Amino acid sequence: MSSSVGVAVAVARPYRVFIATWAGWMLDGFDNAIYIYVIVPALTELLPKSGFVADHAHIARLGGLMFSLFMLGWACSMFWGWCADRFGRVPTMCATILIYSIFTGACGLAPGIVSFAIFRFLTGFGIGGEWAAGAPLLQESVPEHLRERLSGWLHTGTPIGFLLASAAALVILPLGGWRVLFLIGSAPALLTIWLRLGVPESRRWQEQRRAQGPRARVSDLFASGMARTTWSAALMMTCLIFGLWSSTFWIPTLVITWQRAGGASVADAQYLGSLSGLILSVGTLAGCVAMPWIVRWIPRRKSVASVFFSGALICNVTSYFGIVVLLKSLPLFLITLPLLGFFTSGVFSLFTIWLPEMFPTMQRALGSGFAFSFGRVLGAAGPSIVGALAAMFGSYPLAITAVSLIYLVGLFCVKWAPETAHRALQR
Repeated sequence: MSSSVGVAVAVARPYRVFIATWAGWMLDGFDNAIYIYVIVPALTELLPKSGFVADHAHIARLGGLMFSLFMLGWACSMFWGWCADRFGRVPTMCATILIYSIFTGACGLAPGIVSFAIFRFLTGFGIGGEWAAGAPLLQESVPEHLRERLSGWLHTGTPIGFLLASAAALVILPLGGWRVLFLIGSAPALLTIWLRLGVPESRRWQEQRRAQGPRARVSDLFASGMARTTWSAALMMTCLIFGLWSSTFWIPTLVITWQRAGGASVADAQYLGSLSGLILSVGTLAGCVAMPWIVRWIPRRKSVASVFFSGALICNVTSYFGIVVLLKSLPLFLITLPLLGFFTSGVFSLFTIWLPEMFPTMQRALGSGFAFSFGRVLGAAGPSIVGALAAMFGSYPLAITAVSLIYLVGLFCVKWAPETAHRALQR
């Protein structure tokens, strides 16, 4: 009897960890996406209260600045990586979820633009820890034959969260409820109770901690033999994050502005803006589901370089410059959004597999956290640059097309990264 119970627990454990980390990813995606849909109504209300005119130029500049502040908070994930390597994966995940839940809800209560900016920064600070703690926890808790598949599918939680945010925006925004969306975003706090009580700590981390002590030093990431891996991971994440958020962040705003200029009502324009995000998320979800199968046949480096960086560049230029600027066709633009989501966002599913494989156990969360922190610090400039260029030239598509060239830099960074295909997770 005891042996059969032990087997059942051993089988159930990896799936329990997967469900917990996936739920964290999904709720992270929901809270992350809310701002994309409320940027126009939220700033239209808050800017006059803070002495600004709520016109196109101010919404573009300050909307991009707000998102950059969020990403700077998100960039603090290296701190959470240090916590996860030193104090454990599970308590660190609990802390991050609690923080981003509280301050997402606080955004819905913000009286002005300054408090809103502070709350967005702190929301980003909490969300940044999900990658640093969640991906290592899952990779260290599942059998080797399931690791690649479940790690890749972990990121499907993000587009599911985006889909839920899109659906919520479609229902709530027409009723004037941008604040309600943020208040709903505080719900993930409840997940921390189950995480703390029902999800076991990584055994691999516990074993290594007993053997080595609570080591988690940034200097280890730049020691001989590790520096090249660390910098290649950080530079690839910079290109991915800069490219992703410079383009997809502005899609609902682009559609709303485009339709309002064509004479559509506010309600109709907001509906199409939310719908565009929903369509984009479908493509992202498809990319996340496909990625574990793609990397079984194509090694990590070739997958990133040939499929995703190249595909993202081609899709961005085709969608924004070819269709929006030259053809001026909203239906064609909406048709391209699933492909855009597949290539620009689906690739992140590969990095939930690849990044933890690059680092040993006691530097795994710190190394992953550093790569994301570095990428987010530089990537934080992307939305602001697009917003400033859009205000200057009066065109979001031209601005997005220009910054999409960052993917060319990513193609050069890939060749310096280690190939980890068909290798067991490092000790």
